[in-house]
Amino acid sequence: MKSWKGSGMAVTKLLRIKERKSGDPSGGLKAALKYICNPEKAALIGGNAGTDPDRAYSVMKRNKDYWNKPGGSAGFHYVISFPPDCPVDVKTIASVAEDFSQELLGGRYYFTYAVHTDKDHVHVHIVFDSVAIDDGVKYHSPKGDWEKRIQPISDRVCQKYGLPPLEYDGTKKSVDYGEWIQRRQKEKYAEDHPDLDQEELKGKWQSEHPYINHWFDLIRDDIDEAILRSPSYSDFLKYLESLEYSVRDGKYLSLKPKGRGRAVRTIRLGKGYSKDEIRQRIEYVRTHPISENSFRSYGDMETVRRLLFVRKQKNGRWHMNEFQRTFYRRWRNTCFIRKPDFRGRRGSRTIVLSLEELSDNLQFLIREDIRSQDELDRRREDLGNARKAVRSELSSVKTRLYRDDICRLVSRREKLVEKFWLSPQEEEELSRIDKEIEKIMPVQKAVRYRDSLLDQKASCLSQMKDLRERDRLLRNIEWQFEDEGSGAIDRGDYREVLREREEKLKRETAEMSRVARTEAKSRGSEKTETEGKSYENRRKTDGRER
Repeated sequence: MKSWKGSGMAVTKLLRIKERKSGDPSGGLKAALKYICNPEKAALIGGNAGTDPDRAYSVMKRNKDYWNKPGGSAGFHYVISFPPDCPVDVKTIASVAEDFSQELLGGRYYFTYAVHTDKDHVHVHIVFDSVAIDDGVKYHSPKGDWEKRIQPISDRVCQKYGLPPLEYDGTKKSVDYGEWIQRRQKEKYAEDHPDLDQEELKGKWQSEHPYINHWFDLIRDDIDEAILRSPSYSDFLKYLESLEYSVRDGKYLSLKPKGRGRAVRTIRLGKGYSKDEIRQRIEYVRTHPISENSFRSYGDMETVRRLLFVRKQKNGRWHMNEFQRTFYRRWRNTCFIRKPDFRGRRGSRTIVLSLEELSDNLQFLIREDIRSQDELDRRREDLGNARKAVRSELSSVKTRLYRDDICRLVSRREKLVEKFWLSPQEEEELSRIDKEIEKIMPVQKAVRYRDSLLDQKASCLSQMKDLRERDRLLRNIEWQFEDEGSGAIDRGDYREVLREREEKLKRETAEMSRVARTEAKSRGSEKTETEGKSYENRRKTDGRER
């Protein structure tokens, strides 16, 4: 095959798919597979994990669970692209991806690749699991891995197909996949709105993709207050310290308010809050008197308003009764709470941080149209019955999945079929399993039977998750209603009330466990003491007889 003599070189980007801190730890891996297998972009898909993104993720996830390694790096995402004037077709670049993956991974890791033709240059995405199939070893990509191991492989593969050698784009190393996707979405959004300047574009993007962080709201408020009351930058820092902030002033200004686990760089708070901008604002306030705005609205008010509008659209006669208005007033008063000042800071800060719970409670009441305490109690009772029913169904499904001979045989068969290669012993085992299944029912029917049980199990788990969330909301609503009646949260300590209630439940549970352990230990010591006395009596008797 002739080598290409055009200008430019092929580029490879290496991205690490990091573990997600909340939800599914491997969620980034699933998102990566969904992205590369998008039918609007992908012209050809291949790999030993399968061509369907859900199937490929299921295979990789099952492998992680088998080796009990769900955390750490979820996987890796490599991108190989060639210049627009490089005469490479889809099949050739797919062969490059296949050979590159096989030589790099040695058949030990599940991978899926997809050739994209949506740009002016053809490129291929390769996503592979971080856990080995045969021994569960995590894929390791140390510093300098490109020069020592990956580049020689890529050069050999490119030479085989007469293509230019690959060049590593170091700017993309170890990028979190979620951040990368968000950056791509912002770029696409900018392309779709070419008439907007940078400030308008940023404002429109933030309004359509709101990021609500009440801690950031409060920190911005405190900075604004400190700027208004500080004649110099050093006085500004002292004022923040008087508000119980931990201040770290270096290249960036980092602030950690009391009650927050981590510090935050002020540059992350938006325009006007970087270190230089704060200095400029202090100087401006010193020479230009500014009237302080006493009020500040918090939270996402539009969501609740939209929910009320939809409810009224469905039923023009619908209106909130007094029970629901109790929750609505607390939520609305919190949204329009007076800006924290020097005297009443602690109470107002606590209630602003509880705004998310208040909003969840109100939205649940409106969606479910719960209109009285009695109805709330009935929902709690119905919820308990529903959880028992789902728990019973889940137990039944698990029994069939893990004790049914057909399911065990199909499970073992799937593990063998999913392997990239089989030893003679494993091939013999696969043949034997097929024969045993055929004695009872056709193999495909057995596979469908087990898949249906897996779907039932997933459905039950999903229902249990939803029911737990409903139980949490109903419990919080009940607590809030009790505290509204007693006036306990007029001080703005609803979040503290919830925390104390949760801690009380934990303490009661721990106390019950401790009492149970003490009783068990006491019974054991009594038994030991009785046995000891019996032994002592026997020893004395034996001595007298002798």
